[in-house]
Amino acid sequence: MSQQTLSSLQIRPRRFGLGLAVITVAMLLAAINYGNNLIFLIAFMMIALMINSAWQGWRALSAVQARVIPPGMRPAGEPGSLSVEFTSQAPLPPLRVDAGLEEIAAHTALSPPGATIVAITLPGEPRGYLPLPEMTLETPYPLGLWTVRRRFSPGIGQWVHPAPIEGIDRAQWTENDESGDQASLEGDPTRLRSYHPGDPIRHIVFRHYAKTGQLLTRHPEADSEHPNPELVDYETFAGPRETRLSAMTARLMDLNRDQRPWVLRLPGEDDLAASATSNLAQCYQTALQRLARFGRERDDQGFDHVAPGEID
Repeated sequence: MSQQTLSSLQIRPRRFGLGLAVITVAMLLAAINYGNNLIFLIAFMMIALMINSAWQGWRALSAVQARVIPPGMRPAGEPGSLSVEFTSQAPLPPLRVDAGLEEIAAHTALSPPGATIVAITLPGEPRGYLPLPEMTLETPYPLGLWTVRRRFSPGIGQWVHPAPIEGIDRAQWTENDESGDQASLEGDPTRLRSYHPGDPIRHIVFRHYAKTGQLLTRHPEADSEHPNPELVDYETFAGPRETRLSAMTARLMDLNRDQRPWVLRLPGEDDLAASATSNLAQCYQTALQRLARFGRERDDQGFDHVAPGEID
């Protein structure tokens, strides 16, 4: 979690506060006309009450600190969740947290010190590294005469990777190498590769030969301690850009689930290789981030620029 700095406060009178201010002005005018010291005293007490109320609200909200819990990576188009921890050293009534998406009433610390975590639902977004929404804290503390507001920006982004295409048949994937290893079409824990003279005839996959005319032989995973990494190449996938990225994401997820090595290749970028023994998890996250940002333009703050209304 990273602590965020809240912006300057705004103080605006509420309807009740405006009514009290009008009454106070009327009392002052009456006291001036009639020279009534009692009315003067009451009017000045009301002015002091309003000033003190504004100061107490400003002081209480100034003591609030916010920490954003970075949201996890999610697929494009699916809703997410953002958690923000608000901490205060002063007792406060309920705060209203407005993220421009929904309004949530949440109590901060009722006795110092303390913290409250507020969960905000994020809508489905297109792929990319996107900024988190700005938020507004609001409270009528302490007497409801003023509305004290404070805005803050999380300052970090959310990772949204391409939505994986589900249900693609294996035959639709372009093979990386005609003589290289392939995943078993039968779904068993074996590897398939092109037939080499001397391979046992019982290992030949005749079903695949009947469909494609290509001889493949099945080999148990244990026979290959260091299988060749599969190349997930942008150029070998068909369709428009978003379709290719979604298909590549689905393939990477399959390889990561099976703990198999792979190499990611995107135009204009260095290859990203993940070995089967050391850096699969780290490279997997990096690969999803590359797929999320591929072809995106970035703004001055480092976030990806997405066309309005674009949902992958």
